[in-house]
Amino acid sequence: MNELLDLHSNQWKLIILPRKYRTRLLIAIAQLAEHSPLKVLDCGRQYDSSIVARAARGREEIMDRIQIQRAFICYEVVKLLERTPTGHAPTIVLDLLSTFYDENVQIGMRQFLLQSALLHIQRLSYKFGVFVSIDFPPNTSNELSLFEQVRSAASQVLAYETPADASQQLRLF
Repeated sequence: MNELLDLHSNQWKLIILPRKYRTRLLIAIAQLAEHSPLKVLDCGRQYDSSIVARAARGREEIMDRIQIQRAFICYEVVKLLERTPTGHAPTIVLDLLSTFYDENVQIGMRQFLLQSALLHIQRLSYKFGVFVSIDFPPNTSNELSLFEQVRSAASQVLAYETPADASQQLRLF
């Protein structure tokens, strides 16, 4: 997760990270907040303040540097990104695509909203850089297209893959 601590202006990093590694990401957020204020946009209910507080060793000054905002639907994600000013602190977007997998929103609208979100992420990266996390998508063509849309827009992509369970591995005989 040291890649999270290495944000550069005018670029945004994408990390493809299974949910089971969420704790490592939250620890990295606490480490980043030791050095500067930080904005966290939680799209997939990933932020757990108790994990971050333990990683910060209970130091309130570190916790106070983290500004957390939550979005529960893809429309809210775009609004929060749109309203976030440029140039005050690095931005971390947790589980960006989770709200865009909502089947109650037409796929065309989800793609449009995601494109708008990506433009705002690029804008936010101007001064401090942005770090975006997503999980591997379900295996449907709509979700894969959203996944690829994000992956192709990122300045840098980091993928942490998990080995397949023995029960999921194909049998040869």
